[in-house]
Amino acid sequence: MSNVLLKQICELDVFTLLVFKSIFDTGHANSAAKALDVSAPKISRCLNALRLTFNDELFYRRQQGLKPTPLAESLYVAICQFTESVYHLEQSATQIQNAAINADLPLHIAACNGLLSFLAPQLSTPDVALGQIRLHKWQENSAELIHAGALDFGITLESAENKELSYTKLGSVNGVYIVAAKQHPLWQIETDITLEQICRHPFLYQEVKGFNSKIDPLELFCQRQGLLLPAVDKVIDREEWYAHLLTMKSVAFCSSIDMHTVKHMPGLHLERLSDIELNRLHDTMMAPQYYLIEKPAIHRRYSQSQSALVVRSLLAALDPAR
Repeated sequence: MSNVLLKQICELDVFTLLVFKSIFDTGHANSAAKALDVSAPKISRCLNALRLTFNDELFYRRQQGLKPTPLAESLYVAICQFTESVYHLEQSATQIQNAAINADLPLHIAACNGLLSFLAPQLSTPDVALGQIRLHKWQENSAELIHAGALDFGITLESAENKELSYTKLGSVNGVYIVAAKQHPLWQIETDITLEQICRHPFLYQEVKGFNSKIDPLELFCQRQGLLLPAVDKVIDREEWYAHLLTMKSVAFCSSIDMHTVKHMPGLHLERLSDIELNRLHDTMMAPQYYLIEKPAIHRRYSQSQSALVVRSLLAALDPAR
């Protein structure tokens, strides 16, 4: 590339390169003007500047529209990469500006059932410099509220995707605990407790939408093994779940996330399910997946590092150190 040509290219503004890309993509100058929201004469001026710079027609007029020349074909990828980097610059600047403008406003985060009581203590520690955080229980309309800006982002087990939002898979629960009243006979077993031993007692589970709302993994395990549970009860409320365990001699599971709350409930005892038994349980039904749900980056009023701080503790708890 000659120094003269390099100087001429450097004198082109970003908008002129956007015109090149738009004409190449649409094949019509009028379509480019509409897409870029400018007048047709301005598109013509930019196209003339491009032709003078590269000393090439760049686009021929045909019945089907404007057809790129071989030189335009070779320039297209490089110009796309350049304009894309400009968009990234704009997104980064907008993100930082929005974060600064809204620094004094609380972050509004929606979290699925069981996560609120886990996240609140984690996010209130001095080393999490996020300012005020308002935690909301995940509801059926939470995705719409994130899209509308009423919520900043959410963490949920629901995988149904909204095209206007980004869904980032955080991982699944790889730690499961057996829970029952302290005086339950299950705790008299001195070796690792097996699924078969659990199935000899009434079983209780808390419904999680999209995971065990139709059948729980332990129920499915029993069906496949030809085992009959004495009783199976389903609840949707943690308080009811707690009362049932204390009064009905039932056994339940809780995740490594829920464990942080359950271990402080008076009268309950919990032990980790062994890896062997956990694999047998998950062989019948996959563990639920957690997702981080956000708006497009350009519309966020927080930085990626801020959302990373929120999910950091969750990621550590999904597969806790043994």
